[in-house]
Amino acid sequence: MDKGKSVVAELSASSSSLPSPSSYPFSKKAKPRKLVSLCLGTLGQHLEDIITDISEFAALFPPHITLAIMSIARRKSLLNDKVLTSLAESSWQILDISGSDVTDAGLATVANVCSNLRAVDISRCEKITTAGVSEIVCHCPSLEILRCGILKIA
Repeated sequence: MDKGKSVVAELSASSSSLPSPSSYPFSKKAKPRKLVSLCLGTLGQHLEDIITDISEFAALFPPHITLAIMSIARRKSLLNDKVLTSLAESSWQILDISGSDVTDAGLATVANVCSNLRAVDISRCEKITTAGVSEIVCHCPSLEILRCGILKIA
C-alpha cells in the first residue's frame, strides 16, 4: 500500500514540472503541419520504391500534388521522361525539371500536354537540346520565362 502511495506522490510531483499546454508545439502560435505535407514527406522518403509504378497512381492525385511529386523526384534525381509524362497535367503553368534526365522526347510530350506553361526551367538538363526547346516554344504560346543554361545543338 505504501508503495502505491509513493508512486502516486511521485507522479503528482513530476506532473507539476510539466510545461503548460500553451508551450506545446501544437499551440496557437505554431500551426501543425497539414496532413498533405506529412503525406508528401512520407511519399518522398519512399519514392525510390514506387517510382517504377508511378503511372498507375499518378492520375488519382490533383495537379498540385503531382507537381509536388515531380519536384520531389527531381530533387532525388529520379526524374526522367517516363516519370515526367506520367505526372504531367494540362493545368500546370510552371515546370522546373532542372538537372533531370528528361530528354527532348519527354519535353515534347509535356509541351503537348501542358500547353499553358508560363515558366520552364531546363537548366542543367544534359539530354535536352535545341530541338526540345523548339517544342516548348511552339506548343506553349503563354511561355514568358525559359531558363536554359547551356544546351547541346541538335
